[in-house]
Amino acid sequence: MTHQKRALITAEFDPAGVAALTEMGYAVEETGWGQTRHALSSQELVALMPGTSLLIVEVERVSAQVIAAAPDLDVIATCRAGPVNVDVTAATARGIPVLTAPARNAQSVADFALGVMLALCRNIHRAERHLRQRGWMVHGVDGDELPYFHFRGPELSGKTLGLIGCGAIGRALARRVRGFDMCVLVNDPYLDQASLGDLGQLVSLETLLAQADVVSLHVPVTPETKGLLNADRLALMKPSAYLINTARAAVVDEEALYEALASGRLAGAALDVFWNEPDIAPRWFDLDNVLLTPHLVGAADDVQAHHSAMIVEDLQTLRAGGVPARVANTEVLVNRQQGPNV
Repeated sequence: MTHQKRALITAEFDPAGVAALTEMGYAVEETGWGQTRHALSSQELVALMPGTSLLIVEVERVSAQVIAAAPDLDVIATCRAGPVNVDVTAATARGIPVLTAPARNAQSVADFALGVMLALCRNIHRAERHLRQRGWMVHGVDGDELPYFHFRGPELSGKTLGLIGCGAIGRALARRVRGFDMCVLVNDPYLDQASLGDLGQLVSLETLLAQADVVSLHVPVTPETKGLLNADRLALMKPSAYLINTARAAVVDEEALYEALASGRLAGAALDVFWNEPDIAPRWFDLDNVLLTPHLVGAADDVQAHHSAMIVEDLQTLRAGGVPARVANTEVLVNRQQGPNV
């Protein structure tokens, strides 16, 4: 009788994905973050590793210690864009492929960025907040004013969107704004115009900042991007321009952005990421021209299904002896005549 292999899942995982793993012959155990919203400690994860052949994580960290505690481990999968929570060096030394789920939330982020762009430009967030808290009329020193006049903002049609970074998310957003007849400018050092196609026009960062009516950030934090938008670069933006950051807070100089918004140098900003999450400096709540959300950009219901399908697909590719599309350490597969017996 063939011994059934054990799959340990600590990520949020779609029921269809669990069913697919069962069909592949795994005995599936779900625990940790995906079930309790509390990540397992290293010691707790180590205790669960004996007998585990497949480990699927999302928040839990897979350290060298965790890998060493799993002599039967064949595959590690992380439901993240990259293996940021996996010791890839330790996995590679054991010959264990590490699967990832890049662009799992690209559609979610693009939807959200478009949503806050609309809300910000048309003052939807401000108007909704005012109506709930203060009623219909806008009360000022010169008397009452109709909200029709107070909460006006620009249409998106005919405006220019500047995308700083144009990977899967930037491309998805560029496709969406076509429906609003927006012009798209792109700054991405890893692209050329041929690879970008007709999604937008590749320009320098300085040109993008000077011409865009809305600037949306879609880059990771690297030595090149940390503090990318400093005071000098923010000063290049139009006074009527808006900034959207659904990427990482460290890409923008916090003090410089606050000063630009507080002084009216910029029209507004939508921030879903912050410099010291979950703590937000109280001064940000005092700015009426800022839309604030608590890191929700990837929180679409469908993301779980996306990363589950990616991982199942790559596991099936491994089983068939192929090289998965999303493996972080392809070197462990180079000399294999066929994939591991996953």
